[in-house]
Amino acid sequence: MAAELEFYVNGRKITESKPDPELTLLQYLRHIHISVRLTGTKLGCGEGGCGACTVMISTYNPSLDKILHYTANACLFPLCSVHGLAVTTVEGIGSTRTKLHPVQERIAKAHGSQCGFCTPGFVMSMYTLLRNNPQPNLEELDTAFDGNLCRCTGYRPIIDGFRTFTKEYCTMGEQCCQNKKKEELLDKTGNIVDASCTLFNKDYQPYDPTQELIFPPQLKIRFKGYHERYVSFKTDRVEWHRPVTLPELLELKESYPDAKIIIGNSEIGIETKFKKMLYKVLISATNISVLNTINVADGGINIGASVNLARFEDTLQSVVNKYSEEKTRSFKAILEILRWFAGHQIRNVAAVGGNIMTASPISDLNPLKVALIII
Repeated sequence: MAAELEFYVNGRKITESKPDPELTLLQYLRHIHISVRLTGTKLGCGEGGCGACTVMISTYNPSLDKILHYTANACLFPLCSVHGLAVTTVEGIGSTRTKLHPVQERIAKAHGSQCGFCTPGFVMSMYTLLRNNPQPNLEELDTAFDGNLCRCTGYRPIIDGFRTFTKEYCTMGEQCCQNKKKEELLDKTGNIVDASCTLFNKDYQPYDPTQELIFPPQLKIRFKGYHERYVSFKTDRVEWHRPVTLPELLELKESYPDAKIIIGNSEIGIETKFKKMLYKVLISATNISVLNTINVADGGINIGASVNLARFEDTLQSVVNKYSEEKTRSFKAILEILRWFAGHQIRNVAAVGGNIMTASPISDLNPLKVALIII
């Protein structure tokens, strides 16, 4: 049982001896820890819909021997869930006091920020995309922001600035818009064919992925100590438990029959915040290995209840690419639904099991699953 909550924020180790299970990561970053007090991450809708609170979460995966980076809504991410993880906020990648990161510089030069409230979220979504793929394609760029909303710009200048990172950008050689005079950019009606070519200066610093903030080595060295050990934190109001085996989970549920089992906290977090619900015992099922497995076979796919929707989506896509159409039609239907299911930030943490238990009558995957069962 962990005595303290330990995690990293922008490369700096943070230790909390008595973390509050009711706190979200956003509340902690903005208000609680006086030595942290990072207000770049914004509070917008508070329910994982606008993306203004987007941060990058990083963890080490020993089976892949790889550092994984993913976006998350800090407004719903429980503080206790960051044990053994690294958090990167917009302040951690660059600033006007030191040096702007290329992502920050390009959204600014492309006039992609007006009121600026959503800007940190867009920056962190793009930053995370680059950490996973230093040169994404346009399709990956377009889908990277499905969890970020902007009421000012119409998104065009944001995309214009960020598409300069893509593989397809400036592959036209002499036909590149930057090599043409303004009159050559006009169509027959006198309108500019590509407005971005004349609206902002393309003289920006190159992106060098080798200069990024490194993943804290301690989190990799002590991975088992952080992620394969039972964790529990308590206050006078709420208890937080994170078992690492299925027997531990079942024992906790037997001891606390009214306890809520959470993974992404995308449902319980909204209930406690907006409906003022109080759940005295919370059980996190994120670190139970048997619930995080995916087995692909000719007869189908076995998905663990704690597998997040993003990983579920990637697995389905790989199966669709491998097998014939008649074997994967149902998978294609699920993939089509997932395109419109929340945003990347939610899909990165929300799990298959939680989606079933939520039992939403208006959305989610349950209606499709029922239809597939009936068929």
